[in-house]
Amino acid sequence: MDLSWISRLDGPAQAEPCCDPATSVPARRVLGDGPLRWAVTAAQAMTQQIIDNVPEQGIGPAPFETLRRASEAAVLTCLCGLAGGQADRVTRDGVELVRDCVRRGIPLDRVLRGVRVGHACLHRALRDAAPGRQMPAPLAEMLFEQVDRLSGELAEVYVAERNRSEVSEEAARWRMIEAIIAGEQSDPVAAERVLGYAPNRHHVAVILWRQGSRDGGGHPARLAADLADACGGDELLQVSGHAAAVWAWMGFDVRPRRLPWPSHLPDGWRAAAGPPSYGVAGMRRSHLAARRAASIAAAQPTAAGVCDYRDVRTACLLTGDAEQARWYMLETLGALAAEDGWTEQLRNTLRCYLASGRSLKATAQQLEVARNTVAYRVKRAEELLGARTPMDPLETRLALEIIRFPGVLTPRPGASSGATNDGPDRLRHMYFKTGLLP
Repeated sequence: MDLSWISRLDGPAQAEPCCDPATSVPARRVLGDGPLRWAVTAAQAMTQQIIDNVPEQGIGPAPFETLRRASEAAVLTCLCGLAGGQADRVTRDGVELVRDCVRRGIPLDRVLRGVRVGHACLHRALRDAAPGRQMPAPLAEMLFEQVDRLSGELAEVYVAERNRSEVSEEAARWRMIEAIIAGEQSDPVAAERVLGYAPNRHHVAVILWRQGSRDGGGHPARLAADLADACGGDELLQVSGHAAAVWAWMGFDVRPRRLPWPSHLPDGWRAAAGPPSYGVAGMRRSHLAARRAASIAAAQPTAAGVCDYRDVRTACLLTGDAEQARWYMLETLGALAAEDGWTEQLRNTLRCYLASGRSLKATAQQLEVARNTVAYRVKRAEELLGARTPMDPLETRLALEIIRFPGVLTPRPGASSGATNDGPDRLRHMYFKTGLLP
C-alpha cells in the first residue's frame, strides 16, 4: 500500500503543536513539518467534533486545552504509525485527559465515545486528503486497529485511576469541595476536618489554568502559593480542579481590600479571582464569581495578570446569557456596534462620557484628548445610534459594557449547557448541565 502521500500533507504555516514535546518532537522527525502542521489542524477540528458530541469533555478553557492536546497527540501517534515510525500508543497527554475525566466524574463510556468520535473525524480527514479522495481499505483497517488498541489501553488507565482516586485523601477533599460549591455542605467543622483549612474566615477564591501551549513556565500549585504570599494570605487551600488547573482559596483573618495582584503571570498561565467572602458560603460565593471572571479572561487571550471579578462583575452579570446579551447589544447600539477601529474609538469615548456624568472635561482628561475631540466623537456616536431620541443612557451604557468583551459573546468550544452525564454522580451531572465545571 502506497502511503507516500502522507508525507505531502500540509497545514497553515501558523499551526504549531501544543501537545507534549515528547510526542511532537519525534513526530516531527518521522513525519516532517508539513504533516505535523496538518495534524495540528486536523486535531483542532477533532477537538471541536468531540465536544459537539461529548460536551462535558470540554466545558471551560482548561479542559478544552487538555482535550486539544490529547487529540493532537493521538493524531500524531496515528500518523507516525501509518508512516512506519515508532510512537507511544497512549501518550502522556492521553493519560492526563483520562485522569482529568476520572476526577470530573465523566463515565468511561463517555470517554470512549469521545475516542470513537475522534477516530471518525480522523478517518474523514485522511479520506479527504488521500489521492482521489478514496480511503484505501488497508489504511481504514489500520486505523480501526489503532483505535481499538487505544480504547483498550485508555480503559485500563481509566479503571486504575478511578480505583486509586476512590480511596485517596485527595478524592475526599474533592468531594467536600463539590458539596460546598453545590451548596450542600455548610458545616464548618466537617469542612475543616476534611480540608485541613478553616472556613470561618474571609476567603478569596482563585482559579489558575494553563492556556495554549504546554510550554508555560511554573506549576499551578506553586503559582497559587506565590499569589497568596504576594497578597498576604494567612492560609491557603488548593485542590486540583482538573488536569491543567488548580482551584485555590486564600484565607484572611481580616477582610482584605484591594489585593496587589501581579500585572503578569508566567507565559501560558491565566488566573481569575473572586471577591472576598466569609465562611463556607463565602468559599462557594467567591469560587463561583472567580469562575465567571475566568470566562471573561478566557475570551481575552491577550490579557495578562489576574482577572479580578470586581473589575469585570458588570460584564459577568450582563453576559451570563451570551446569546441574550448579544441580541441586547446589537439592538441597542445598531450601527455603533460595527467592528472597525474608528467605531470602537467612538464607543469607548461615549462610554467614558456617560460614565463621567456627561462631562466633556473629565472624559477628555481620561482619554488624554481635546474637549472638542470628545464632543465630535460623542456626536458621531449618537448619530450612529440611530433615531432613538432621547438616547436612554442606562441601556446604552449597559450595551457599551457588553461589547467591550466580544469574545464572551462568541460561542466557544465546550460552552454548551446541554451536556449530559450518564453516570450516577448527581452533583457532577448538575455541574456539567449548568457549565459549572471549568
